[in-house]
Amino acid sequence: MTNLDPVMSFGTVLDYKPWIKYGGAVFPVARKDHRPVFIWFVPDWLNVWGGGHYTLFRFANHFAGFNTRNIIFVYDNHRHTSAKQLQDELMAALPNCQLEVIIDPALLPSCAAAIATTWQSAYNVRAFEFADRKFYFMQDYESLFYAYGTTSMQANATYGFGFIGITGGGWLKQCYEAHGGRARNFFFAADRQIFYPLENGEAVREKVSRLFFYGRPSTERRCFDLGMAALNKISEKFPQVEIVIAGLDLEAHPPFPATLMGNLSLKETGDLYRTCDIGMAFSGTNLSYLPVELMASGVPVICNNGPQVEWHCRHGVNAYLADPVPQAMLEAFSALYHDRSLRQQLSDGGLATMAPLSWEQQMDGIYQYVMENLDSTVRDAREVPVA
Repeated sequence: MTNLDPVMSFGTVLDYKPWIKYGGAVFPVARKDHRPVFIWFVPDWLNVWGGGHYTLFRFANHFAGFNTRNIIFVYDNHRHTSAKQLQDELMAALPNCQLEVIIDPALLPSCAAAIATTWQSAYNVRAFEFADRKFYFMQDYESLFYAYGTTSMQANATYGFGFIGITGGGWLKQCYEAHGGRARNFFFAADRQIFYPLENGEAVREKVSRLFFYGRPSTERRCFDLGMAALNKISEKFPQVEIVIAGLDLEAHPPFPATLMGNLSLKETGDLYRTCDIGMAFSGTNLSYLPVELMASGVPVICNNGPQVEWHCRHGVNAYLADPVPQAMLEAFSALYHDRSLRQQLSDGGLATMAPLSWEQQMDGIYQYVMENLDSTVRDAREVPVA
């Protein structure tokens, strides 16, 4: 401890402070029109297609379809002198994008709803004085991202701020409500124009020749180390199976033969999945989108067990769940490799799970939930989308 810079030791600690300390104005900017305003407090992004960011943008743009004004406020901007680059990226990524990006907190108007999207942003939303209601769009139990200490406790504290919760899946709903709040969850869907099964009528091939692994070493909750240990065992026992790794560019090649695909676009991942016979993706916290998208592509899924994934993945029904141990993952792969009927069963189960789910349906439900929690003057005016 004597070697630590005492300023650095508290420089990252968040605190309760007034909105003007965040750079906000004493009064909100005058409204340009009378549409209800939703302000999404979103962190800066390097990849507009990132799962968490793209989900937020998709929901916000869906809200905009109901003749509401939706602002993406980048609360932690340090890179941009104008919002143009970020605005251009949204316009390119979202069909019929109606979102507007603001990076200066002093330019925010009053709003019907301010929406926190990360635990850090919740401190900004807590301080924001010009919102009729405040919501928490929670996609993961972020306090679990850190060793238990100041940061994890500060993340946990945000779940008790009294915001109305919107959660990705049932497990997060339970987590949020365990802190005394109330929430509605949405289910994970998949873009059916990108993620769909093979067109030959059979979801699984006769033999297993290609195994996909979601490898993202920069994201600890995706259990890259467990994957490497498990794949090493699989490679030793099944050297004839090609191992394909995508998710992030790796700095070094694994100690076993593997095809490294790096970071792919959404469309590229759909095309890749349909060439694979088994997909493997882990989640230490809330379920990632990878098992969902693999299911929608007709690919049998191997995942770790635990309540954070079992709200969607059911062992023997739509996935093969195993203990987070390399030997258990090897046994899971062996079971699927040797049993085509089991692969077909999981493929069929995954497709059946995903068939009734669409992003439009899920976003409609959340929009209605938000409107139900707003003042009646706002709710009554915005019940149907604009043609």
